[in-house]
Amino acid sequence: MITIALYGCSSAAQDNDPPPAVKNTHAALPKDSPSIPSVKPVPSILPPIVARVNGSTTVTREELERAVRANETKAGQVVPPQFRDQVYRRVLDQLIDFHLLLEESTRRQVVAASDEVESEIARIRNSYPTAQAFDEQLREWGTSLEALREETRKDLLVAKTIEMELEPALNLTNGTVQAFYDQHPGQFNTGKSIHASHILIGTSPNASPTERGQSLETARELREKVIAGTADFAELAREYSTDEETASNGGDLGAIERGQTVEPFDTALFALQTGEISPVVESPFGFHIIKAGQRQEGGITPFQQVRDQIRSMLLQQERQLLMSTFLANLRKAGNVEILI
Repeated sequence: MITIALYGCSSAAQDNDPPPAVKNTHAALPKDSPSIPSVKPVPSILPPIVARVNGSTTVTREELERAVRANETKAGQVVPPQFRDQVYRRVLDQLIDFHLLLEESTRRQVVAASDEVESEIARIRNSYPTAQAFDEQLREWGTSLEALREETRKDLLVAKTIEMELEPALNLTNGTVQAFYDQHPGQFNTGKSIHASHILIGTSPNASPTERGQSLETARELREKVIAGTADFAELAREYSTDEETASNGGDLGAIERGQTVEPFDTALFALQTGEISPVVESPFGFHIIKAGQRQEGGITPFQQVRDQIRSMLLQQERQLLMSTFLANLRKAGNVEILI
């Protein structure tokens, strides 16, 4: 079913699935923080009603604050003060769009059957390990099961309305997918890579010389065990590596291309032959013991291997464009008052 992020005005719209794991977390180059866009300041104390939609529907302070809290829960952190205006404005826009879509669902006589609602409630409930955990989440959200059921019904109405609008308009032929592949060869050209594993003995940026020395000594001892054949590399990674993303997989980082990791790690890895173990390598994250796996020479990925990925990407792009147009038309035809 098609849906849109955060358009539900309750916790029912929130997905409890974790985001995809990012590979090479500790070896990757750090990224610069994005600049903060300028928007109209949001009052520190919000009025009871923050927006009106088509004269009859109001967006309340409680609804906006509940949606912001849901965002925070999903992100795993509170909104930083410097981003408050941007987040509140974005969430308010999403709530307005949600109400426009909900009114459109009424106009189109869309129906969400009770069994569909109950099925979605069951999916949400089953995403928690126990019934008690689900009940605790309801209390944290400040809602009841009946309120969640009603908000879930609204979410389904909105999702069905979007599906009704977008699905007939989506038109992606096999020729379009092939043409994208033919016109963008650089996107499917893989460079030389090495399948790598590592054991990381991490150090904090403010570690003392004594602490760094202890971490280095630990790394050296582990490497000696691997070289001597008295311990298995993967087992040592599971037991000692501080890279939580890879330790459980025996330190497996997957295939790494030149330049994907920080410079000391990159240089050491590409100096190894298949099966070789590096000396202890120091990076900003700590001390690494690197094991080189199979080398891949790279080249153009065959169309058959990436066809489904291209189709999915192009469909997503087309869907986003259609969705933007749909919402813009609803706003143009409606009457939206933003009161903050």
